[in-house]
Amino acid sequence: MEFAIYLTAGIANGSLYALMALGLVLVYQTQNFVPFVNGEFFTAGAFLGFTAFRTLALPYALSFGAAILCGALLGLITERVVIRPIARSHHLSLVLVTAGASIALQGVARARWGDDIYTFPPIFAGQAVDVAGIPISLQNLTVVLVTASLSAVMFVFFARTKLGKQMRAMSQSLAGAEIIGINPVRVYRLTWALSGAVGAAAGVLAAPFMLLYPDMGGIILLKGFAAAVLGGLNSVAGAILGGLAIGISEQLVGGYVGTVYIEISAFVVIIAVLLIRPQGLLGTSTVGRV
Repeated sequence: MEFAIYLTAGIANGSLYALMALGLVLVYQTQNFVPFVNGEFFTAGAFLGFTAFRTLALPYALSFGAAILCGALLGLITERVVIRPIARSHHLSLVLVTAGASIALQGVARARWGDDIYTFPPIFAGQAVDVAGIPISLQNLTVVLVTASLSAVMFVFFARTKLGKQMRAMSQSLAGAEIIGINPVRVYRLTWALSGAVGAAAGVLAAPFMLLYPDMGGIILLKGFAAAVLGGLNSVAGAILGGLAIGISEQLVGGYVGTVYIEISAFVVIIAVLLIRPQGLLGTSTVGRV
C-alpha cells in the first residue's frame, strides 16, 4: 500500500515534469537548442490561471483554457520578438537570448504581482477516489489524465498532420526542408505557440500544489530539462518517460531513503543513464562527418 501511494504521487509529479520536458523538446526538435524561457511560460500559466480563477471567479475549466491560450500567445510573442531576429544565429546565442527573456519576464511578473507569495485554492478540496484499494486524490488524477490527453494529442499531431511532419522534417535538416517548400517561419511560430501552451498547462495544473511567486518556474524548468535529457531531447515519448521516471524516483527516494535526498535523486538517475546511453532512454544518436 505504501509503495502504491508513493507510486501514484510520483506519477502525478512526473506528469508535470513531462509537460515541461515536452515544451523543451518541441523547440529542440525544430531549432536544435534548449530554451530557458519555458520556465516563465509555466509561471505565466500558474498566475494567469490564478487570476482567472480567484479574481475573475471563472470555473477551473475556463481558467485552464484561458491560461493555455495566453501561454500560446506568450510563446508567439517570444518567437516574434526574441527568436525570429536571430533565428539563424549560433545555438549558444539562442540559448543566451532565451535566458535573457526569462529574466525579463520574471521582472514583468514581479511588476504585476510583486514579491508576495500566493496560493491557488485546491480544486477538489482533498477529495479522493479509490482505485484497487489505493486512495488517489482527484487533483492528482486530473493532472495525470490531462497530461495523458495532451501527450496523445502531440503524438497524433506529429504522426498524422502536415505541420507535424514539417516540424519533424526541419529537425532533420533546415536546408533540406526549405528546398522542398517548407516555410520555416511558419513552423517556428507554431512550435513556440505549442511550447508556450504546454508550459502554461503545466503551470495551471501545478498551481494548487505550489506556492505562486515570480521565480517559481526555475525549479520546474530544471526538472523538465532533466526529464528531457533523461528521455532523449529529440523524442516526444522520451520527454514523457523521462518526466515520469524522475517523478517516481523522487517519491520513492523521499519515502524510503529520506526527503533530504529528493532534489539530488533525479540527477543521480540521469548520470547513471547517460553514462550507459548518452542520447537518453529513447533518443537517437547522430553521426557527423568531418
